Amino acid sequence: MTKFNFDEVTSREGTYSIQYEGTEMIFGKKGLAPFWIADMDIKTPEAIREALKARIDNGIFGYTLWQTDSFYEPIKKWWSARHNLELHNEDIQYVTSVLFAVSAVLKSKTEPGDSVMITVPTYNSFVGLLEENNLKRIECPLDLNNGEYSLDIDKFRKTIEENNVKVYLHCNPHNPTGLIWTKEQQEEMLKICEENNVYFVSDEIHKDFIRPKELFYSVANLFDTYKNSIVITGLGKSFNLASLPFAYTISKDHETQREITKLMNQLHCGTVSSLALVALEAAYNDCGDWMDALNDYIHDNLVYVKNYIDENLSDYMSLEIPQATYLAWIDFSKSGFTNDEVKKAFVEVGRLAISPGEMYLDPTNSHVRFNVGFRREQIENAMKQIEKSFKHLSENK
Repeated sequence: MTKFNFDEVTSREGTYSIQYEGTEMIFGKKGLAPFWIADMDIKTPEAIREALKARIDNGIFGYTLWQTDSFYEPIKKWWSARHNLELHNEDIQYVTSVLFAVSAVLKSKTEPGDSVMITVPTYNSFVGLLEENNLKRIECPLDLNNGEYSLDIDKFRKTIEENNVKVYLHCNPHNPTGLIWTKEQQEEMLKICEENNVYFVSDEIHKDFIRPKELFYSVANLFDTYKNSIVITGLGKSFNLASLPFAYTISKDHETQREITKLMNQLHCGTVSSLALVALEAAYNDCGDWMDALNDYIHDNLVYVKNYIDENLSDYMSLEIPQATYLAWIDFSKSGFTNDEVKKAFVEVGRLAISPGEMYLDPTNSHVRFNVGFRREQIENAMKQIEKSFKHLSENK
């Protein structure tokens, strides 16, 4: 029995939650049960909430200095304890957000029209960043066999060489598939990028959702050999703090880090949130046990989803339990229904907002990304509504 209650019911009414209030914008209807955006319906740890309350009680929130031990030490402690990596102050840099940092790297390393490579399926915001920066999207499809994804390294190399790629956007662990990259895989990828003068950007925002956590291997572990690279991460996913603007980069490429800071200053968005710094200290100093317990809870939710599919929906869906993220990448290809038919049934029959695979450039267009970062009761209800949706489709063929 865990000392943390992840089954606590918490209303998000009146909090302007995109998870809930943004469903009409994406799915065309209000009031859908939301399992789409990567935002957990689980409270931020009590240690962080108490630290934030104490800081708020001070009553003054002026300009805040981040270059202090209160910033560096918690980060170094967390990475040493959980990711077996000893970091140095000079390699760690504050940034406004993960996506701002990715965009800043793209501006630094490319010109309009240049080629940037992603593996597909891919994190959907990468696609938007490429479009916004007028860059050519180069896709390297992951291989899919028996529900498990892998990378063909020869295809990776060939795609880079044939398209004059300037930057590769890496998602570690991979969103939406849950693929965990090994040390050996990433060494090969970095070597290929280095040989072809491709800058390697590793988005590691989901790094703490690994089961077991020892499976995670950060690109930062390879910086001594491959310096043409940067890791970008933050607190938003791990501790459900996405609305507090805060992230950080890790790199030996200090010139690129300075370019990111320069762009923040030019756009006048470099002011650090005093609340985010307080959250950082509490999260990385006091919430390791909470993170471990949450991963156990997420795993149990995924097991429940898989068992429900196997017992009640095996004619329509299949799931291989991911060892990373809190996102289930569910395959509905065996159902015979199209992406549009499934999406429509989920919305109109199931009253569910679940992300369709097309949002992530799913090459097969036969998956949905289902967020399991919810209390169990919500997951149970959602699975019943998914079953109801497929039965409706079958009855109305």
